[in-house]
Amino acid sequence: MSERDKPQKLSRDDVFSELARVGAIRAVVEFSGGNDEGGPDRVRLFTADGELTDLTVCAQPNEPTPQEAAEEKLADALSEPIYDRYNTFAGDFEVAGELIWDVIDRTVQMVKDEREDWDHSEEYV
Repeated sequence: MSERDKPQKLSRDDVFSELARVGAIRAVVEFSGGNDEGGPDRVRLFTADGELTDLTVCAQPNEPTPQEAAEEKLADALSEPIYDRYNTFAGDFEVAGELIWDVIDRTVQMVKDEREDWDHSEEYV
């Protein structure tokens, strides 16, 4: 696959523009992980009046519809700061939280609960 054929990632400005285009004032990415796995669990878009929609986080393994592909691309871009922070979620920790994109203030905030010191349940069996 040539560089030209690869899907282009959305920049932070592109993400805010796309959220505004669909009428969202906020996006919330719920995430969890640790111990070598993790990522976004749910991506929700909100209007000033309430919830707009859930985005497709992972399209079906068959050919996604154009709508699913567009939603997945936006969900991936909205989730990027999570991977910037936790990469592959490798390590002996657990984390759960939310990544909040505020379209009006053009800010991104991560709220998380991270436990680094915990006992494996196998040690008690």
